[in-house]
Amino acid sequence: MKRFLSITEYVCIIYISVILIKYGVDKIFKTQFPEPESNILFTRFGNLDKDILFWSTIGTSKTYNIIIGSIELFSGVLLLFKGTRFLGLLLAMISFTQILIINISFDISVKFFSFILLLMNVFLLRKNGWELILKIMNLPKKTFFDQNLFLPYKTFLKILVIGIVLVKIGMPYFDNDFDAENKDNSFNLTGAYQVTSSESPYQYLFFHKDQYLIFMEKSSEKMTSFHYDISFNHQIILEDEQNFVSRHLLIKNKDSSITFSFNNQIIIAKPIQYKKMNALQDRFHVLVD
Repeated sequence: MKRFLSITEYVCIIYISVILIKYGVDKIFKTQFPEPESNILFTRFGNLDKDILFWSTIGTSKTYNIIIGSIELFSGVLLLFKGTRFLGLLLAMISFTQILIINISFDISVKFFSFILLLMNVFLLRKNGWELILKIMNLPKKTFFDQNLFLPYKTFLKILVIGIVLVKIGMPYFDNDFDAENKDNSFNLTGAYQVTSSESPYQYLFFHKDQYLIFMEKSSEKMTSFHYDISFNHQIILEDEQNFVSRHLLIKNKDSSITFSFNNQIIIAKPIQYKKMNALQDRFHVLVD
């Protein structure tokens, strides 16, 4: 039973450490809470779900992401060393409690996952209870993992796990760089475009970073999205939710406006400097206005 508990504790520590390091790095590099896309910025506040509102708001603050991400990364690293593990568990407890409250309050779909992480943290902190708090550090009784024969394997396992974690965390960033280099960026279609052709039923076009073209209607502000790709002969290929594929001529003009055919009409749209919107400005006020 003691051996089982020791193994369980070790697995929980490694797992929590991996989660904290991964999400900490993701926050620092703004991949968990990215800057909100142009279609989100142009959607009315009241029409957004609570989870998207929270995600988008957090994504506007680089400072918050760097601070919270650094705390999570620091906590995860502390868990890997026996001498600093208790402090790491205390910091992780604060982080997981806050995350669970946020997930419940904003109806974010990972409530159960964050609850499990919190329970694992409580399980790791249970040992010797108040004695741990009073002594800060505790010298536990020897277990199977503390025996000299196991130490080389334990060290190898730690190095292996840390190596896998670093590769797992780093791969998405390398993949993104590789994809960016291999994409046809001749049109450089990003952000928001305002439709200038008066007969068009659409008000805005949004080019999402994940290769989605989104149309916003003038009257209802309803949004319709298509996955898009650009062909070698300067055609935009649209695929709707029913997997119906259509091809349309696309021209990028010298003034950066675009012209293309869609639904038997010619749409002309000009780019909008949405990066200058108030929500994306990093400001710091010392005094209250």
